[in-house]
Amino acid sequence: MPFINVSVCGPALSGAQKRRIFNETTRLMSDVMHKDPGLTAVRIDQFLADGWAVGRRTVAERGETGVHVDIKITRGTNTDDEKAEMIRQGMAMLKDVLGATPEASYIVIHELDASTWGYDGETQRFRAEARRTAA
Repeated sequence: MPFINVSVCGPALSGAQKRRIFNETTRLMSDVMHKDPGLTAVRIDQFLADGWAVGRRTVAERGETGVHVDIKITRGTNTDDEKAEMIRQGMAMLKDVLGATPEASYIVIHELDASTWGYDGETQRFRAEARRTAA
């Protein structure tokens, strides 16, 4: 199921901010992308504000918080409209939690072949074939 890595560069996040990012990202993956919230993994990595620059100025100099989100899903499991909506709602949520972010803040959805990734030792392809066989 999905793996989401949220990279944040700026002041240290509070426990409440982290909890909101965990909860809201998982909710959006469920509501917009139709992913199982019980199998949605979210990791937050934090970096110092002087370690991220946009337009040659660090986010510290800009008075902003840098953010980049990588989402990994199985190829072909979502429509273009669902992915666009995830990007739109995801960035709105992050701006609400983090405050000002550079325009060059990204959410990237990586669609991986079902045979190249999985969880708990089984590929997504194996799981899909097992569900078809059981049906």
